[in-house]
Amino acid sequence: MSDKPEKPEGDPFSQMVQFYDDWTKTWSGAASEMVSSKGFADSVAQQLESTLSMTQLMRRQMSEIMEQSLQQMSLPTRKEIATLDLEGTTSALGEPRRSCNRIPRPRAVRFF
Repeated sequence: MSDKPEKPEGDPFSQMVQFYDDWTKTWSGAASEMVSSKGFADSVAQQLESTLSMTQLMRRQMSEIMEQSLQQMSLPTRKEIATLDLEGTTSALGEPRRSCNRIPRPRAVRFF
């Protein structure tokens, strides 16, 4: 007796299943061979490099456009915000600011 289960003779899907199994084995072998070739690796590297350079150019252009737009609207740019005194140690007049170390907590509310 063989290890394979016996298929009924009138099974309409047995040929389709066999075709699918053979087809996937053939195409997976061909795809694996193509992906492992040096030409494919060179092609993917070239595409990736061109995509990255295009993205860099687009970022630079968008940054310039945003900077111009913000200047026209009299809003601070990213560079101007980065140069602000983020520590808050001095006011606009050069006087030291008082720090608020203690934050008041809300009182507990009793319902009964």
